[in-house]
Amino acid sequence: MIKPSVSTTSLVLLLSAGLVGGCDLPITQPRSNGTAQATDQEEKADKILQPFESIAGTPYLVANISQGNWKGSRQISSGSSYKRGAGDISNLVFLDSASLESHRLFETNEYTVFEAKQYPLSNQEPKGKKKNKKIARFVYQILKQDTNEDGYLGSDDHRTIGLSDAFGKQYVEVLTGISQLLNLKHLSSDRMLAVYVKNGAKTASIIDLKQRTVVKTAAIANLGSDVQ
Repeated sequence: MIKPSVSTTSLVLLLSAGLVGGCDLPITQPRSNGTAQATDQEEKADKILQPFESIAGTPYLVANISQGNWKGSRQISSGSSYKRGAGDISNLVFLDSASLESHRLFETNEYTVFEAKQYPLSNQEPKGKKKNKKIARFVYQILKQDTNEDGYLGSDDHRTIGLSDAFGKQYVEVLTGISQLLNLKHLSSDRMLAVYVKNGAKTASIIDLKQRTVVKTAAIANLGSDVQ
């Protein structure tokens, strides 16, 4: 289930079947036309749409597309076959309650959304009404490839940090190829600090949530040859 954070009114998508689900729904099986050949050609429906939840201060709702309980692996367009655990979030679906317009965050369901959090912007925060903050940005941690080649798309693979507006539009990737994320902290003035390892270098970057871009980057001090 999508749960707000106490400190940032955030959306944390936990990669656990018991936490993202809410209820254990049966997995939809592909229809058969009576022949084994047709059945083999049909794509197995191995994912589940979870319930929609409101995005604070907006007319929008969001839901997870999560991996079902199917035990197999799914063929990826790259030719690799990655294993995914039940409950892994494969995509997000956004719905406008006024126009009924809806869309997926990604056109493919083959990534893993490791985390997605919601944030307001400073000019949209009503003073003294923290519970009614208007969400303006989503910050995502996305896993796209099995970079450690262990056959599993999981937390040890490289991460991408992406941002979108509250309706999941205007998505941009501000940091890519992160082999280790050491911290992702919301700062004041609509900025976020990311501390990470990329290409073996320990680095810190400031992300501007309004502009959806990295505005400053610096290397972490030399920690000595005995520190990995």
